[in-house]
Amino acid sequence: MSEYGNGFACAAGAEDFTATAHRYGKGGRTVTVKGTCQCRTPGFDLELVLASPPIVPVPEELHLELTEVAPTGTVAQVITPTDVEGEFEIGDEVERVLIRKRNITVLIKEG
Repeated sequence: MSEYGNGFACAAGAEDFTATAHRYGKGGRTVTVKGTCQCRTPGFDLELVLASPPIVPVPEELHLELTEVAPTGTVAQVITPTDVEGEFEIGDEVERVLIRKRNITVLIKEG
């Protein structure tokens, strides 16, 4: 697991995430990415969102960002496991998920 750093309040590593692909309808494919981060306090809202495409395209990778929204008001300073999940449409060539700025790469498994 990466340390709290680079301005992030929630830490996670590749071992904290899974990525499972599913087929639907007429051959379409989605991937569900799930993870648990260790946040400095309870009440954080985490979201996985599509990142802008890389300058040099990498068809085998889905690029995501993990966003953090801090709780408002007074909260206890207790390390708190916080879940995050997202579902994204992908092509057949996508083999892994890259969570940018976190140095996290997760291989996609077929579900």
